[in-house]
Amino acid sequence: MTLIVLAATMGNKYGGLKQLEGIGPNGETILDFSVFDAIRAGFTRIVFVISKHFDVEFKQLVSGKYEHLVDVQYVYQDIETLPMEKRNPKRTALYGSVRAVLMGKDWISSPFGVINAVNFYQKESFELLYNHLLMLGEADYDSCNICYRLANVLPESGGVTRGICELDEDGYLKSVTDRLGVERVGGLPMYPNEVHKWELLDENSLVSMNMWGFKPDILPKMQMAFDSFLDDQGLDMKAHFSLPVFMNGEIKHGAKVKMVETPARWMGLVSHDDKIQVLLRINEMIRKGIYPQKLFGDSK
Repeated sequence: MTLIVLAATMGNKYGGLKQLEGIGPNGETILDFSVFDAIRAGFTRIVFVISKHFDVEFKQLVSGKYEHLVDVQYVYQDIETLPMEKRNPKRTALYGSVRAVLMGKDWISSPFGVINAVNFYQKESFELLYNHLLMLGEADYDSCNICYRLANVLPESGGVTRGICELDEDGYLKSVTDRLGVERVGGLPMYPNEVHKWELLDENSLVSMNMWGFKPDILPKMQMAFDSFLDDQGLDMKAHFSLPVFMNGEIKHGAKVKMVETPARWMGLVSHDDKIQVLLRINEMIRKGIYPQKLFGDSK
């Protein structure tokens, strides 16, 4: 079973590829923990969607660690591969997570998972994703989302974007709405609205952290939707087409997305202040035996 890891935007976030700096006792990165959890859950192929702009550096940080344990492939999301007439020649920003997934389509022939490279999803979440992918082929729903409670996905400091989920009466996903700049203000989760006033969010809200499970027949639909987006907005300097926006459209056309809540707490490096908290939590999980002292054995 294949897991697509969206990593092409890593250079745009906190510290660029410093997100791959060591946070474990042997220099393990957040990405290493995700791959470890994916392998022990049952995934047999990891497809990294990266950019040629940091191709060599990324492979140096990844190559050899787990290529002896799982099939590792690399694909590229760079905008230079799009037709010139479809994009703004001055644009450098990527076109979003839908295109990122499409870059890995040649490696997909069965239900597959999608995650972001920069999130520490934790063991339980990968187990839930893998087990639901096993059932997806015969399920009466089209895809699944491993979701978190908002209270479990807020960093110690700084604002983040969070996909707030609305469910229908049967518990299926109705919509995902990205809220920008979500952070705790006076201990409460809030986000700045259009007029820059704080609005309260329910900390028990379910949140999508871009951990999806799909059937392979979603890929032609993604391609058609992305082509349409490119025709309409390809020349725009900032427009992008995200998985939540795509899935909102699919749901309106009758798609059913099963929401699977994980008990796990998210971890990530939103700012430099987060690193100490991540280190402390990882050491605690190692002490409890959730992770071994060394994630991967010798690659010989």
